[in-house]
Amino acid sequence: MTSSKKIGLFTCIAVVAGNMMGSGIALLPAGLAKIGSISIIGWIIATIGALALAYVFARLSTKNPQEGGPVAYAGEISPLLGYQTSIMYYHANWIGNLAIAITAIAYSSVFFPILNQPIPAAIAVIAVVWLFTFVNLLGGAWVSKLTSIGLILVLIPVVGTAIFGWAWFDMNIYQTNWLADPTVDSSKSIINSVLLCLWAFVGVESASVSSGLVKNPQRTVPLATLLGTAVAGIIYISASQAISGMFPNGEVAQSGAPFALSSAKMVGDWVKPFVSAFTAIACLTSLGSWMMLVGQAGLRAAKDGNFPAIFAQVDNNNVPRKGLIIASTMMTILMVLITIVSASGSNAADLFTQLTSIAVMLTMFPYFYSAINLIRFEGMTTKSTISLVASILAILFCFIALAGAEKYQITATVLVSLTIFAFYAKKLGNNPANK
Repeated sequence: MTSSKKIGLFTCIAVVAGNMMGSGIALLPAGLAKIGSISIIGWIIATIGALALAYVFARLSTKNPQEGGPVAYAGEISPLLGYQTSIMYYHANWIGNLAIAITAIAYSSVFFPILNQPIPAAIAVIAVVWLFTFVNLLGGAWVSKLTSIGLILVLIPVVGTAIFGWAWFDMNIYQTNWLADPTVDSSKSIINSVLLCLWAFVGVESASVSSGLVKNPQRTVPLATLLGTAVAGIIYISASQAISGMFPNGEVAQSGAPFALSSAKMVGDWVKPFVSAFTAIACLTSLGSWMMLVGQAGLRAAKDGNFPAIFAQVDNNNVPRKGLIIASTMMTILMVLITIVSASGSNAADLFTQLTSIAVMLTMFPYFYSAINLIRFEGMTTKSTISLVASILAILFCFIALAGAEKYQITATVLVSLTIFAFYAKKLGNNPANK
């Protein structure tokens, strides 16, 4: 792959920040409004954990660079964990990608009301999936450029709120919003807010996964990881807290586009359609970036022998063409199934929310293994104190997510994890060298 087609520092930062913000920031204030402005404590805890995890990936990518990120790092601890992670990480991401596509189409329904209907919406989702599959086939540079554009567009209303929204900030409203439900214990509210905030930082590993597409990865990947996470965290906290002091909790919680709400208050109602358009475009470009991540994760898994060899086949741009097509095909099939369930009268939205929440839980295992791998690689000595502290904080980041999950999420995650072990045993059994 020629150097001119690889990703530079700025676009790599955009990939990291864009993957976290492109699909996560849009609705976060609405979800946090159901908890209250006490979520500021959750933001602080989550940001510390995310920065610790960012340091883990930055350090590993500098001292022990591996294409595939978490998948490669888990495999260094144990082939069994590498096998488990490759499957978990890959499937968690392509399922999550479909959620991003659905979000983008939902925002687009402001301009095209027909997209509120299940079948037209499904057709549109499938269309954007294949559109960004084609974009990915053009190479990583194209994806990173589009992600940069999407990040800039979503930052316009978000940064506008984070900076100028404070002019409309009312401390009385903020204090009234402190606990949305006074009957709920404050410690439980904080834990719930931490969980919501943790989801916003999923994507911190983006640069390390795609290191094979990056110029000078030993310098670019750690810088992009740390700076991208820091940028996202600062903007998250500032924007969400500004909104907490602009409107009552109930008004924000019921809003499907909280940044359109804040922008309208600052500028006027005429800006709402533009903010919705910006958000939809940001979700779409984030989809393109996440699809690149899925392709690279499948490539690494195939190189390790955990996926079929077809996932490791790359073209002249170092793009796993066939692997991307397979992932997009699975997304298409799942979208068709969700549409069928919706047509039969079931709540497809709830079903898909459950699927994606489980997918997010699955990413906690790769994150945990990466933190463990840094401890293994650096050792527990006085020379590696910073790495040890960052690894421990990153591990706590994962533990909080797992401990605070709903029962069905934990149950599903454990069942999937154990089932993967069974498939690994079958793989070993098929190898004559192990008999």
